[in-house]
Amino acid sequence: MPVHDIRIIKPGSILIDAFEVPASQTIAMKKRTGIGGGSTVTYLASDKTVLVDTGYDYEENTSAENRDANRQRLIHCLMDAGLTPQDIDIVFITHWHADHFMNLSLFPESEVICSEAVVQRHGLAFTGVADKTEIADGIRVCCTPGHTVDHASLLVTTEPLRYRERTQSGGSISGIGSVTVAVAGDAIIDAAYYCTEKFWDYNADFYSHEAARTSSETLSAQADFIIPGHGTLFRNIRKDESMIARKEQDPNQ
Repeated sequence: MPVHDIRIIKPGSILIDAFEVPASQTIAMKKRTGIGGGSTVTYLASDKTVLVDTGYDYEENTSAENRDANRQRLIHCLMDAGLTPQDIDIVFITHWHADHFMNLSLFPESEVICSEAVVQRHGLAFTGVADKTEIADGIRVCCTPGHTVDHASLLVTTEPLRYRERTQSGGSISGIGSVTVAVAGDAIIDAAYYCTEKFWDYNADFYSHEAARTSSETLSAQADFIIPGHGTLFRNIRKDESMIARKEQDPNQ
């Protein structure tokens, strides 16, 4: 069965926006005001429940206090969604950066899955999977090197979705339909980087701008919506623009 539930458990944040020049003052100010730079955490449910990345803020802060604060933050975010760590069958880690994996100890009963390249490169005792592997119904791995050499994203196909909302007049139901969502990780770090065709290349193990561009295009060609590594879901305007261009060339499409 396709994915029947998709939720952002914890929105990620970013310390250097696409329009900013990296500066220690700016980063310090963001941290001072509560921007931790942790990854987005996404929940998917089909025949298995999948959590994508674990959302660790202030990764440079190695104190026990920060570790415990991160654990409690994720636990509370899961609780807000009616979940506990024990409800998660699979934790999928897009790449081996601390802001994406450091809360893994909360999930001792879950299967941890990464790309084969992550497992081999870092010598991890996790499940390594190849490109195009379906890790659960409607959830397919898409290897997306660029941000790191071993990065991987997920392409998610949903069942027809609806959104229900209570209102003063009683309620409303909005039809969404069946959609494809790219849970991109840092292959697409946030909407501003995506729209300006920039990539987060500040990490020491950044692999390749050419590969990053190819990976972004691979996701862009398939996704109706994108959940980036450090932001919230947005509509894939490039796919919309491509469809409009094709219809202008061939009105019968």
